[in-house]
Amino acid sequence: MALRGSDTFAEDWARSLTDPQAFAYEQRRLAFVWTFLGFTGDVANEGDWFRASLATRSVFVQRFGAELRGFENVCAHRFYPLRTEEKGNGPIVCGFHHWRYDVDGKVIGIPVCQQQFGTVSRALGAHLNQIEVATCGTLIFGRFPASKKRESLLEYLGIGFPILEALSRPERKPLALSTRLKANWKLAFHISLDDYHPVAIHPRTFGREGYVNRENVGYFRFGAHSAFLNTKRAVALEEMAAACADGSFQANRYSIFQILPNFLIAMFRSDGNFFHCCIQHFIPVSNDESILRSWVYPAPFPVNSPWLVRSTRWLSDIVRNRLVVHYARQVMRQDNQVCERLQEVAHQVGRPPYLAALEERIGWFEQSYLELVGGSEE
Repeated sequence: MALRGSDTFAEDWARSLTDPQAFAYEQRRLAFVWTFLGFTGDVANEGDWFRASLATRSVFVQRFGAELRGFENVCAHRFYPLRTEEKGNGPIVCGFHHWRYDVDGKVIGIPVCQQQFGTVSRALGAHLNQIEVATCGTLIFGRFPASKKRESLLEYLGIGFPILEALSRPERKPLALSTRLKANWKLAFHISLDDYHPVAIHPRTFGREGYVNRENVGYFRFGAHSAFLNTKRAVALEEMAAACADGSFQANRYSIFQILPNFLIAMFRSDGNFFHCCIQHFIPVSNDESILRSWVYPAPFPVNSPWLVRSTRWLSDIVRNRLVVHYARQVMRQDNQVCERLQEVAHQVGRPPYLAALEERIGWFEQSYLELVGGSEE
């Protein structure tokens, strides 16, 4: 039975897909929401840093001893980007005039400062805009600070925290994929929540056997987020979280977790014996453009397989990984084509959509999105 999206969608929900000002407003609000930035493996050593995007604003995360710090990627002097590569190692020094900053983002070295500014570097009081940073497993999240106290990353992810923590610990370096998409990031996130389209869009990858039986799968909502588990048991999410927390979890079913605003992690069976994980990050660029980054790796959990199969996994994974990446590329390409076609007619959308039962989580997303975007900046 089709449901009207009017119960969950704003009437003007598509405005940010076509209006640059509405998109900019949305991103200003989402800058205060915990957002995935990158992996702890990219900042494993003292001085390591990587660049990321937080609500379209360039930021970077850097390791200082045991701490991770994050800053907006803009020099306090003349606003030159401090980090012009994707990742690297070294002190925070601006390439434009060689201003140098410390672990707190305070300027500590300005060339000929007394001559140019009539004072010493520290007395000038210049500093970088710092962002809040927190981790969940190997995942690094960040947000711009606000004046009032807000929930921690642990509180924000809720029951999903131990699950993401466990899923995000690959035993070897993930295979990375990236593509630029001529469509709004929300359209890409919507399709990840849509279990109604695979028969039409992915007949060769998902097969033509039929649609997902809604009576046999579970949709779970936790905080602003949602999950799909290949089981109807009401306590399945709680059981999975508990098993991940105590280290007893074993891969046994397809699972996917969508974390607002723009992060996804899935676990799926890659053959009869083993599971793989896929992380996707939907990065907003403009109202009609986004970047989709993905990482694929063997699921870091034991499986119930014969000893010989388990002991030779390192060898069979060589072939399995290639097949999984080929499959992932194909699915993403097909989904991206749909999103780009939707973007072409986004200016014609003037009402909420009808939502099938297999699209229920899209409505959940829009409800949570409205709460996040409508929240206070302070």
